[in-house]
Amino acid sequence: MTRFLQNIIVKTACALAICSAASSCSMMEDDNKGCPTGLYVRFVYDYNTQRADMFRDHVGHVKLYVYDENGNKVAERSVSNTTGSAPLTQYGYSIHFTPEELGPGKYRIQAVAMQRDWDEALNRNGAKYRRPDNVAKATDLQIHLDHATAPVSGTNLFRVEHHSTPMDTLWHTLKVMSTDPAFGRKVPDIHSTKPPYSVYPLHEQYVTVAHEKATYATVSLIRDTKHLDLTLRQIDDPDNMFDTDYLVEIIEPNASLDHDNAVLPGDSLLYSPYAQWTTRLDDGGISIDPGNSVAYQRTAHYNLMFNRLIFDDKDPNKGAILRIRRVQTGKVVALMNLTQLLAQGRTAYELQNYPPQEYLDREYDYHLDFLLKGDAWASCDIVINVLSWSKRIQNTNL
Repeated sequence: MTRFLQNIIVKTACALAICSAASSCSMMEDDNKGCPTGLYVRFVYDYNTQRADMFRDHVGHVKLYVYDENGNKVAERSVSNTTGSAPLTQYGYSIHFTPEELGPGKYRIQAVAMQRDWDEALNRNGAKYRRPDNVAKATDLQIHLDHATAPVSGTNLFRVEHHSTPMDTLWHTLKVMSTDPAFGRKVPDIHSTKPPYSVYPLHEQYVTVAHEKATYATVSLIRDTKHLDLTLRQIDDPDNMFDTDYLVEIIEPNASLDHDNAVLPGDSLLYSPYAQWTTRLDDGGISIDPGNSVAYQRTAHYNLMFNRLIFDDKDPNKGAILRIRRVQTGKVVALMNLTQLLAQGRTAYELQNYPPQEYLDREYDYHLDFLLKGDAWASCDIVINVLSWSKRIQNTNL
């Protein structure tokens, strides 16, 4: 083979290699002619009992903060779905920081999310989450839930004013998963959340950005806002039951969340229903004395929303309190540790073997069904609707 032909073969091989490398980067955005560089941040919300990524369906706003190794903010970005554009509904949507925005180095990532745009949520009725306008350091990111500035008369409880409007939903950072910086690498799949599930261990919040390489990070979100559907029914007088006969309240000092999503000590909040109503079973009623009288079953319904619950393994008496009182007499019908009560629902997921705190953080929609006897509760059913599962707790003091 002549030297001339050898040179042609070598040059052709080099050209094919270059084309192959360029082709490996062709999946990037149209305006990016080279291989991906910088930091790409995606999001996942699969830390739930369904163990499915619900980010696209549930989240409508994300606020992302980036800090240097000293904890100083170096970049931030907000993204919201609107009527005309819904970027967060796109699978694999990423927030991209270019090399000009983030040079080579090690960075810490924090994110908070809501169902709707943060400013839009602040303009709605009802209780609101508030975050700092200016976050200079990672430790500055504390989220506070609106409540009355003065306690309820004669108590040390501060009422959360819902104004018949459900709270918006808040998510915080659970952990961050990232790839090593790479050149010409195909876009990896979004990470699923894997153990350990310790909330916000610092070493899991850092990503590394390298010169002319791409890093892909996935922020796993944890939902802090919870919903409770509670129903009351009567044994002794089933037709004489109305939602206005009872006050259903949750008491818990969980007004503020720290930068690491821990509940900060503070005011004890008094949550009340944002909606309540009464239904009656009219389909033939319930026969008490066949042939003589028929009673109809009424059910009182209450919908409540509240902030993150913390399970105390060392002190079973600590936790949120559920209080049900009869309006006419002021008599307490039920006074129960709500945190301990709801945590029992984890037995519905026996194969997963959830610890109490993990279950409380994964679950977000609870259902309790109380059966009353006079001015006392006779039984309480913990209901997991999606599994058609329930657990009955009897009042042994009745």
